[in-house]
Amino acid sequence: MATSYAAYSVYYYEDTPPYDGHGMAGRILDAGASFVVAYPNLRSTNLNGDPKVEGFTDTGNALRLAVTDYVTGSARPVYIYDPVAAANLATPTWTNVQNLYTLTRLGSYLYALDYDNARVVQIDPSNYSETGKTFSLAGSGLPLPSGYTPYGQALIVAGSDLYGLFAFADSTWSNYASSMLVRFTISGTGITVGPTDYNNTLEKNAFSLAAYGSDLYIAAIGGAQGSSGVSNPDSRVQKISIAGALNGATVTPVLTQSDFAYEYRDISFDAGGNAYVLMGTYDSSWNLVGKLVKVTAFSPLASTDIDTFSTTPGYFWSAQYTADNNRIWFARGNAIRVYDASSFTTPAATLTLSVNGPGNLGGLLGSGDLYDNINDLTYIGATGTRASLRGYRSPLQVSNTPRARAARGLTRGRPELTEDELEQLDD
Repeated sequence: MATSYAAYSVYYYEDTPPYDGHGMAGRILDAGASFVVAYPNLRSTNLNGDPKVEGFTDTGNALRLAVTDYVTGSARPVYIYDPVAAANLATPTWTNVQNLYTLTRLGSYLYALDYDNARVVQIDPSNYSETGKTFSLAGSGLPLPSGYTPYGQALIVAGSDLYGLFAFADSTWSNYASSMLVRFTISGTGITVGPTDYNNTLEKNAFSLAAYGSDLYIAAIGGAQGSSGVSNPDSRVQKISIAGALNGATVTPVLTQSDFAYEYRDISFDAGGNAYVLMGTYDSSWNLVGKLVKVTAFSPLASTDIDTFSTTPGYFWSAQYTADNNRIWFARGNAIRVYDASSFTTPAATLTLSVNGPGNLGGLLGSGDLYDNINDLTYIGATGTRASLRGYRSPLQVSNTPRARAARGLTRGRPELTEDELEQLDD
């Protein structure tokens, strides 16, 4: 098994903004078997309470890590690291990326997704600078729903093309319009979307993309996420063929509420076509109740539970398969479990928000650290495709608009607003 790296970022959640001075990032080394080791404090200064980490490769195919954070309405420095040597290589500021949500490589360039502005920005990995090529969904000429704000949810490379997924929410984050998948054309003149290279009939509040064969699979909440143990009845996993035109292509549900009575939050595939699906719904105490499932066939459904959970706090939940090491990286609220995909009876490692003991095993924190929430996790890898472990979080958690910042001050760590809190926000 090849030595590979994941990087994590955690933050300490205060009652009200600002969160300045409380950000950090670290590394997790996976060297095979049960040898999974955490190295905290890759960076513990100059980050606020909304850190973000993204793994990628540069022009020489060397592993790199981007570490940044959010400040409402302004671009922030992006710290580029060599994750093996833990060395800071550069600190660019991408002026067109105010809220970095995904960073992926296609050909000779990187593509960054700005969540708040539904914008894709081309980055030159040789010097980590913007090339000037951007695509913004607003003003693109594509048919967008009136009265809804677009959010950039995911970027993925499938075959030789770049695809983007966008969701649309109203100002309350209570109502959603159908989501949109686009296929980008990248040329010497810019980044565009052709008249047949979009589909705007996907389920509401779609957020996670995975590719297998000639299809893309999309996990969607179906609107606002459920609470008090009642999941959104429209949550589902859908697939769409990318072999031809997207406009008019059939969108087929492969998992619905009749299969599992949870909301679908993340999906990934191994080379054999097995899907790893994370699902769950918040209970009345805002703990996520659900499970991580291996699906070997969608129709008829054949599945095996990998992990279940019911009373675990924390809002960052995600699960991704990584081919380099045949692992499943499961961000389980405020812990990270690493499973061997060939045998997941017992986790190969469980990493928690505790201080490291001798040998740095098990704990994600260094001495004196007070952080109590995992905020982000990205897989950097040895040779294979980088993967952002992005499981669903509500717009108020990931958006850095002034309204979202105010909402986070009211919810104090919970993923959604109550009706009373929504009234306070409006007032």
